[in-house]
Amino acid sequence: MIYSISSDSSKAMKIAQSSFVGLNIWERTHIQEWVRSSPEILGEDLLVVSIEFDRFSNSSDRLDLLAVDRQGNLVVIELKRDAAAGYADLQAIRYAAMVSSMTIEKLVPYYLAYKKKYDNEVLSDLDAKEQIIEFVESDSFVELSTQPRIILCSEGFSQEITTTVLWLRASKIDISCVSITPYKVDGKVVIVPKLVIPLQEAKQYLIDIKQKQEQRESVGRRARPKTMKILLDNALVAEGQKLSLKNALPTWIKYEDANPVFHATITGKRGQSNAVLWEKDGQEYAVSALAWKIFKESHPDNTDPGGVNGNWHWVREDGKSLWEVAESFLAQEADAETAV
Repeated sequence: MIYSISSDSSKAMKIAQSSFVGLNIWERTHIQEWVRSSPEILGEDLLVVSIEFDRFSNSSDRLDLLAVDRQGNLVVIELKRDAAAGYADLQAIRYAAMVSSMTIEKLVPYYLAYKKKYDNEVLSDLDAKEQIIEFVESDSFVELSTQPRIILCSEGFSQEITTTVLWLRASKIDISCVSITPYKVDGKVVIVPKLVIPLQEAKQYLIDIKQKQEQRESVGRRARPKTMKILLDNALVAEGQKLSLKNALPTWIKYEDANPVFHATITGKRGQSNAVLWEKDGQEYAVSALAWKIFKESHPDNTDPGGVNGNWHWVREDGKSLWEVAESFLAQEADAETAV
């Protein structure tokens, strides 16, 4: 419910709710473009990476919008203009399953095409990958999650869909419903978005988030700057400074001081994907991505080590990990503010 207040602030006049059908507003022509250009309509920061995504094997389906969230999850966004549109939940689940194995490398070509078409921006593969990595607010981010999230967006939702969504959430599927209600105000269309499921008050009770996802989300909630930014901005490390990968290493790795595999140099660059230069191959990497690569390649079976926060494993010459140095500095800053 929204109200219009008179110019002298003496009266509040109710504005009647409209409908997309009545306003001749269409799903692809209008709603899709609104969400594409302003994804915050859905209630969070999202990086749209593809629209009308149709690169599914042996399928002619088209996913309305594909995005990445701040925690490094792919987000499947399915749009419907009214509650009568059925099977939105089933479609979205199918799309999520189809993109669940997608990596950043596989995503880059679609993001390149999207940026060229909608932003008239021509990027290199490296620039595109770095934009995606920079958007994610997590030091431990290395690869896209294999569990895409789902957001259903519509003017309304049938009981069948809401019941299904609640059941899916109880089964640990991250799926949400966002309603967008249209109003006609002074000749303009005004839309009011609202998170329907999960209710904000009950969100923490509806799903048990896995430990890895919980770690990722906690970083976003704390709004903590990335570790390398803290270190560089406060001269806690400097360009050319040597680092060693030697703290809390996996059981299958034995540190060797003479082995270049375990050494890197700080580049001083601010991009997350070029923070350190690896002595073994002379290439630049993100701190966590390089630790992840070394752990994986050093494993006897080349096994994926899972989430890796490289700032905990890389240490300065004084033996302190990057994470320890940054956290110590933040604690001192907090103590100073409290003292004041």
